[in-house]
Amino acid sequence: MRIFLSIFILIFVLQSPTKADDITEFEIEGMSIGDSLLNHMNINEIKKAEENKNNYPGSNYIVIFYNMKSKIYDDVEIVYDSKDESYIIQALTGIVEDANDYRNCKIKKKEIVDEFKLIFKNSEIYENEAEHVFSKGSMNDLTDFYLNSGGFARVSCTDWSKKAEQENLWVDNLKIALGSDEFGLYLSEQ
Repeated sequence: MRIFLSIFILIFVLQSPTKADDITEFEIEGMSIGDSLLNHMNINEIKKAEENKNNYPGSNYIVIFYNMKSKIYDDVEIVYDSKDESYIIQALTGIVEDANDYRNCKIKKKEIVDEFKLIFKNSEIYENEAEHVFSKGSMNDLTDFYLNSGGFARVSCTDWSKKAEQENLWVDNLKIALGSDEFGLYLSEQ
């Protein structure tokens, strides 16, 4: 896990400071917000991934999992508009499973957030720790960065309840997410 944190921080620190307020300059597994998913997966791979998609309520946004081998993440989620024939990526999330160690996750999250505060100097920051919106008894500790140029970055830890873990086979996790202004607006209206 320490290797993950070092690599993750290194990836973000090496970004050009003059472009630090442009979410499209950052990557998760080589993908950026605004890229066409077709640059990373062929149409057959996308359609296969869509077999296990999740839908965002009241929208055309869907989330799929990118099946690849990663030294950093256990899973990568990709969000795009299902009506968009160009498959433009609207959000990316790198997930690191951290089973039953919420306290340790929060320590790692703080280190990443401190680095983000240096990178996204002019962003509006929102921090909150509360019961998870979709899972009673689960906790979510998150920090959002809203960039002046549009888009957002989020770092979060989730401590799923025993019930959620057993019923859904969910694992506590650390997430690093990037999103477009358009997708962020949709989320804020929910």
